[in-house]
Amino acid sequence: MSSLQQPPVARPITDSPWFWLLVFSAAGLVCVLVIMPQYAKRQRRLEMQYMAREEILRRQAEGEPAAREAGEEGAAAPPAVGELIIPIWPLASVCVAAMGLASYMLWKSRSTADQAKQAEEPSHPGGVP
Repeated sequence: MSSLQQPPVARPITDSPWFWLLVFSAAGLVCVLVIMPQYAKRQRRLEMQYMAREEILRRQAEGEPAAREAGEEGAAAPPAVGELIIPIWPLASVCVAAMGLASYMLWKSRSTADQAKQAEEPSHPGGVP
């Protein structure tokens, strides 16, 4: 009785957790890029309200009136449009880093599997040296 060895079957790429990390981090990056303009508008408004409250509390602590008369608002300019206290780019950076790691590990696991598959195949036709 001879046993026939069947060649190893390549596993589908979707069996790899690295593939799914790559897919979901790419989806996360797309979502972050889509919501970035709306986030920036909303966050700027919230931060302006925060700064106004902080200024009112500072004035109360120093004994100044909470509201000043028109024309005497102060010399402090509002922050630039792109300057947010809580930006969203770190979240995009995490998604890009996860995509890079997942891509590398997926490539490495697939190339290791290919090398193992080639090592199991006979080097001579028919399996006879």
